[in-house]
Amino acid sequence: MALAMPSFDLAFIGFGAAAMSLIMRLEPSYKGRIAIIEPRELPQNDQTWCGWPLTQHAFSDHATRRWPRWAVSHRGKEVVRNGQYAYEMLSASGVQTISLQAAQRRTDWQLFKGSSLKSASFGNNQWALELNTGEKFHADYVLDSRPPSIHIQRPWLWQSFVGREVIGKFDSDPNTVRIMDFIPSSSALVTFVYELPLTANHRLVEITQFTPTPANTDTLNTLLDEQLSLRGLSTATIHRQEQGHLPMQPIASYHHQQWLKIGTAGGSMRPATGYAFHAIQTWADQCAEGILTGKGPTAPQRRRLMDWLDGVFLESLWQAPEQAPDRFMRLFERTAPDSLIRFLMGQPKAEDLLSVMSALPVRPLLKAALIRGLKTT
Repeated sequence: MALAMPSFDLAFIGFGAAAMSLIMRLEPSYKGRIAIIEPRELPQNDQTWCGWPLTQHAFSDHATRRWPRWAVSHRGKEVVRNGQYAYEMLSASGVQTISLQAAQRRTDWQLFKGSSLKSASFGNNQWALELNTGEKFHADYVLDSRPPSIHIQRPWLWQSFVGREVIGKFDSDPNTVRIMDFIPSSSALVTFVYELPLTANHRLVEITQFTPTPANTDTLNTLLDEQLSLRGLSTATIHRQEQGHLPMQPIASYHHQQWLKIGTAGGSMRPATGYAFHAIQTWADQCAEGILTGKGPTAPQRRRLMDWLDGVFLESLWQAPEQAPDRFMRLFERTAPDSLIRFLMGQPKAEDLLSVMSALPVRPLLKAALIRGLKTT
């Protein structure tokens, strides 16, 4: 007689930020069984998550660094701001380590390391999953964080970056994050340097571009070489490198037949900024509550007004990319710091929206709004 396949209440495909965030909330008290399918060897120090946390979250005690001030600069002009929210950075390896420890504390949960999904079929109110290793099991719900296939059209863009943690001599303030230092480039709508001081002599320096198609990483590395040389860091010691391409486009929520898309794949990333980690924390709180109260998991939900505003703003950049640095400078200079941060993190109050809108030039935004109409995709 054939043995019955193992059965789980939840199955995560991928152990990314969304899966880890939900695991941290479920580990202490969730009675159900969980399967985690992860093809990579973890932990990996291959990326960082940054942003302004508006509230405490499951990883708050594990931030690599927080900064009280942030700055943007262009052509010698600098705008430095601070408010009640500190900018924070979390390392992937740190978040992965404590999340793996949480999952491994549960002997009734199973981590399928080095495995990927081969096939899935739905029947009898369950998913039957088969892995590339030949292992098979059932799951009531599947939470899928695999990157979706995306075709981006105007006004949406790709945010491409390469970064290096370097050790050398720095002259700038170690307590100020440089969010954007704009530099000229004919190959992108926007190009800027992003600099996070980890210590007085240790920084993460990145080149970021907003482009219609993913930017060439060799080109980005050349730009980064040039910027490090201009800063006297051409011979600095490289501690770590990272790179990526983020879709600056709304991704629709997906929840069908107990299969959910989560994380960036489920629409947690803010199109106009690329911030996702802290939005994922908000979703994880809501999703965990649904699971623990017996209602089941929920997919991330999009805010149509924010998507529309992002589309209008990006369309205005398409119309006049040469003015993009001045638009960002004006936004940071004229908007109240706390209002701007709540807006950038996707949780603005009504007065925050008014503050942001009044900081930007009216005519370009009206023109972009007329072109966009009521479209949010």
